[in-house]
Amino acid sequence: MSAASTSLPTNRSRPPWVDAFAGQGLALLSAFAIAIAVGSLIIILYGENPLTVYGAMLRFAFKDVTSIGNVLSIATPLIFAALAVSVCFKGGLFNIGVEGQFLVGMVTASWAALTFDFLPGVLHLTVVLLFACLGGMVYAAIPGILKVKTGAHEVVTTIMMNGVAVSIVAYALNGPLRFSTAPPGQNVDLRTDIFEPSALVPDLGHFFGISSSAHLSWLFPIAIVAGVVVWFLFRRMRLGYEARAVGSSAGSARAGGISIGAVQVKLFVISGALAGLIGMQQVLVERGALVQNYEAQLGFTGIAVAFLGQNNPIGIVFAAVLWAILSRGETALQIETDVPREFVIILQGILIFCVVVVYQIARRRLARRELQRAGAEVGLRDTAEPLDAAPQEA
Repeated sequence: MSAASTSLPTNRSRPPWVDAFAGQGLALLSAFAIAIAVGSLIIILYGENPLTVYGAMLRFAFKDVTSIGNVLSIATPLIFAALAVSVCFKGGLFNIGVEGQFLVGMVTASWAALTFDFLPGVLHLTVVLLFACLGGMVYAAIPGILKVKTGAHEVVTTIMMNGVAVSIVAYALNGPLRFSTAPPGQNVDLRTDIFEPSALVPDLGHFFGISSSAHLSWLFPIAIVAGVVVWFLFRRMRLGYEARAVGSSAGSARAGGISIGAVQVKLFVISGALAGLIGMQQVLVERGALVQNYEAQLGFTGIAVAFLGQNNPIGIVFAAVLWAILSRGETALQIETDVPREFVIILQGILIFCVVVVYQIARRRLARRELQRAGAEVGLRDTAEPLDAAPQEA
């Protein structure tokens, strides 16, 4: 009987993805435990009980459905921001200009809301959202083209363009988009005219008994869909494969026939489209106009959320919700404890640090385990080959 008919024993008792999922889950829990423990030490130094402080933060975030709606509405722009950052990260690019791209998206969306107010219902809103994406795309394409054509580093160009974007908003509010009508005898902040209801994103909270004060709108499910699209892009489409190849090794990607410049510009454009939607929570849901005292820094916060979610679209959604819970916790600290609100910022930083470090350790352990498993299988195969090659006697 030939030895070739003997099946090769295997050392794999379960699929690799099970080990990867279990390892990453354990790493995430470990990172949370470390962050909570370090945060508890800080709370104790302030003379407070950690259980009381953490309990107050959680109660404020989950005490009723309206509180949950507030958390999800805060998370909505953070999801868009983190996805915009992660798209470029996948290709080895650092799009620090998400902040400026979302500001320009607010301006172009506001212009569309005021210019196309003759359009009916959903069509008006669709045009406004498309112009928001278009503004972010055009503004993001500039540093992408500069990098490809001149070699200018994207970190430098995008940071510089963030400052330009602030000036663009100021020019729009003082010039072409400045309000023309205001309530009689009432002083108003510098802003555009109030948008028509057809340009606003409909409320979603009333379906679940959530008060309209939570500002939970259809932008939240749109953000979830955007995350699914980004996941599909990088896992099932050619551009995603090329982006991961460029991000891993640009030289190998070039040797494989991938146009690095084309991939980089495409990633910047996609990132800009997502960035353009960041400000829609403010413009089309909360205020119904572009105002001078808009909420800034959302683009930079997206960088932190992307790191917390490990640039994974699914992880980003959960990271944005967690970030929103901590943000809501600031108010709880002021109301129920003597711990300063800056503790939340410290806790967010500790959490990001722990997640990044622990995930890297977990990935290296998983990679080492895979190499050991592959080596064991190769050893078993080499042992079996002489038996397979032995001549059979008649």
